[in-house]
Amino acid sequence: MAEAVVLRQAPDMGAAEFARWQKLIEVRTGIHLPEHRKPFLMLALSSRMREIGVEDYNDYFVSLRDGAPQASFEWACLVDLLTVHETRFFRHEESFELVRSYVRNLLKQNGEQQKRSIQAWSVGCSTGEEVYSLALALHELQDETGPFYYGVTGTDISYPALASAREGIYHLRRLIGLSDEQRERYFQAVGDDYYQVMPAVRQRTCFVQGNVHDLRHAPNQLFDIIYCQNLLIYFQPERRRDLLNQLVEHLRPGGMLVLAPGEVLRWHHPALTRIQNKQCLAFSHRGSNPQAE
Repeated sequence: MAEAVVLRQAPDMGAAEFARWQKLIEVRTGIHLPEHRKPFLMLALSSRMREIGVEDYNDYFVSLRDGAPQASFEWACLVDLLTVHETRFFRHEESFELVRSYVRNLLKQNGEQQKRSIQAWSVGCSTGEEVYSLALALHELQDETGPFYYGVTGTDISYPALASAREGIYHLRRLIGLSDEQRERYFQAVGDDYYQVMPAVRQRTCFVQGNVHDLRHAPNQLFDIIYCQNLLIYFQPERRRDLLNQLVEHLRPGGMLVLAPGEVLRWHHPALTRIQNKQCLAFSHRGSNPQAE
């Protein structure tokens, strides 16, 4: 009901106005807004404009386009409103099982796993559930393989989402996907049905603000696992392929790129091999490849 009221109060937007906003947003962020999402854009713009005291679409457009001193922060705030932070722990369990299989086989190839570092990257990590799911999956593998070092890096454009992720505090209803044993072992109650990820897991994570549209500022390292699910849906097919090609440059030889099933079609990269798994969409980087099941 409240959303409908906000929509009625939003200034009207003509076709030409929508077209230039559509172009500016895609050029700056890569996010494509089709025609049917015009009401959604109006809602996002009017919501942010009220917060900063701007009444006219054009005034806000010019401030973003011309790079006012606060434009970088404004873009992050706007994109935060344009993207849906729908995530949960161990979303698509089959992909996490593939990660476990990959790491398990990787460690088997390395007899001194204590000296082996497993580095994972969650691209578009939102409020952190995906990062902590990867961390928990790796942490639990130590019961089976023995100790090894791991780290998980999460990147997202949203400052509010990253602030929440760094705290690692979630309401009980957001812990769906975790077993009772996992909740008791890896979370501590902080009151009012809120739980915080244990320090032993949080200290293995790192959260970095960044725009996936510009991977020049991505973490300057190679990763064993790049986990990128439900992010490519915001981009045009050609832009999706460009983004994936750039992600491959951050993948260690023998590493694995995990996408959401059906998220990209007819994409190939000469350095990658599709992992044969009917439930997952994943690719391995050729060279010292631990065959994931």
